[in-house]
Amino acid sequence: MDVVKQDTSKIFLQQNIRLLRKNLKLSQEELASRVGLNRGNIASYENGSAEPKICNLLKIANLFGISIIDITQKDLSNKDTLDEASSSYQNLSSNELELIEQFLRRAEELEKVFQSIHTCFLFKAKSMEEELRNSKEMQMVAMKFEELFDTCQDLMHNHRALIDFVKCRFGQ
Repeated sequence: MDVVKQDTSKIFLQQNIRLLRKNLKLSQEELASRVGLNRGNIASYENGSAEPKICNLLKIANLFGISIIDITQKDLSNKDTLDEASSSYQNLSSNELELIEQFLRRAEELEKVFQSIHTCFLFKAKSMEEELRNSKEMQMVAMKFEELFDTCQDLMHNHRALIDFVKCRFGQ
């Protein structure tokens, strides 16, 4: 396997966007539509008269399945370099996999904490049933607590969905 040396002082972004767009047989208009821009933005990126904001660069790189570093710093016109960039984007390192597992364990711990706090709240509310019925302030506090708990549950659900998405996206 030959190691291709890359000139990291040169930026390859404009030629790589054009190359990757053409590889996917997309017009500038189609690429723009997929990443939420207009055709003029893509044209200016490809001719080098403008550089994308980081959030737009991330959208473009993700669409092409290439890391931001690879799309900007590697000459992807070399097929081996392009294949390596695509492959490295799709595979998580063991450190990244461990990090995902840590996030998953932490999410499980937080769900238990939230559930325990909710159980304590329900226990306390039951012992204060009379006060809750007679106090608008206590009813408001109870209602806000339930809203907060529901929000935490939604957040944890979304957190788990994101972890699952990352695991599926990278075939792990």
